[in-house]
Order: sequence, then C-alpha cells, then structure tokens
Amino acid sequence: MKLTADLVAASPSYINAIKEYELDLSNNHITQLENLGSTRNLYDALNICTNTVRILGNFPSLPRLLSIYASDNRIASIDRAIATSIPNVRTLVLTGNDLRELSDLEPLREFAHLEYLSVAGNPVASVTYARLWCVWRFASLKVLDFERVTEKERKEALELFEVEGELSALALDILAVQKTNTFVPGEGLDEPVDVDKQQNIAELKARIRSEMAQIEAMDEYI
Repeated sequence: MKLTADLVAASPSYINAIKEYELDLSNNHITQLENLGSTRNLYDALNICTNTVRILGNFPSLPRLLSIYASDNRIASIDRAIATSIPNVRTLVLTGNDLRELSDLEPLREFAHLEYLSVAGNPVASVTYARLWCVWRFASLKVLDFERVTEKERKEALELFEVEGELSALALDILAVQKTNTFVPGEGLDEPVDVDKQQNIAELKARIRSEMAQIEAMDEYI
C-alpha cells in the first residue's frame, strides 16, 4: 500500500506512554516511506511497525520527530543522510528487521541525540561484537536492545576498537564490510499477510512502550 497524505490524515494519533504525540501508521502494508511532509511536523513519534518497509529514509524535514518505532518491517538499509531531515531523533526501535552488517548502521552515527536503540531480531544483532560496536560507535546511547549501557561496556568497547586514538584493525575490518542486502523493486509485495504477526503487534507495541516508560522513569532518579 502507498503511504499517501490521505492515509496519514486517516491514521490514529494519541499521547503515548512516554507522553509523546504519536502518529500510528502500523499494520498498513506500507512498502516505502513517502508523503510524510503531510504530517506537517506535528508529531513527536512515528509508529510504522508491522509494514513491509525496506529502506529507512526519504524523510522530509521533521525536526520535532524524537522517536521512530519501526519493528517488524523488512528494513535492510538506512539512508545515509537520514539525520539531515530528522536530526533530533533519540529513540529508534528497529526490532525484527533485516539489517545484516554493522556497517549498515553507520548512518545512525549522525544522530547526535540517539539514546535508545534496538536492533534485536536483526541478523546484525548476532554479529560478533555487535553490542560493543554500537556502544562505541553511537556514543550518546543510554539503552541498547532494552538493556542499559554500562560504563564497563564503554571502556571495553573503547579498548577493542581504538588504539592510541586511532581505529583498531578490527574496527577497520568491520567498516570495510560492504552491504550485503540489495533492494529488488516489487520483491515480496504479493506475499500473503502473516496473521500471527498481525495479532502480535499490540503485544509488541505494549512491551516497547512499557519498557521505554520504565527507562524514562529510571532517568529521573539518575
């Protein structure tokens, strides 16, 4: 389904559990992000869970946007210039997508305020050193895959990926890996709807919001 201005206008919006004004575009069979200028920069959060989006990108200027919930899509790549359009994103939930290499995550480095990131359920999450790489590469992170980043992890990551202020051989090897995912226009668009996945979306959204609310509450006491 095309993401049209009419669909944006007809979709529900509400104050979510962490007091963000959220636009809910989940579960609409959206294949690509487009026409988001019709949101008029009114929302703090964008929920595109359980669609078939393959590329996270094509955002207009949306400086108000703080959170993107994009679980259970087919995201295999991220627009290299994504932070130019949505510079203030601090929460990015990419659980259950198709990101494969650590180098696929490089565009996220441009998010100066990124604090909460989830890549659990992606092939990249199983790559050796994935968690430590994200801790090191995205210095502003507080929580990764719903687990708080520790100072011990920061120190370990620094020792692993830097040598006397320069990138270590391991870091250079990781950055040298090219993307393995290739977007094929039209691929999979006629696949049947996964009913079980649709039934689980409410539970997934509730878990994400509950955990984010707990994290926000923890921050108030730190």
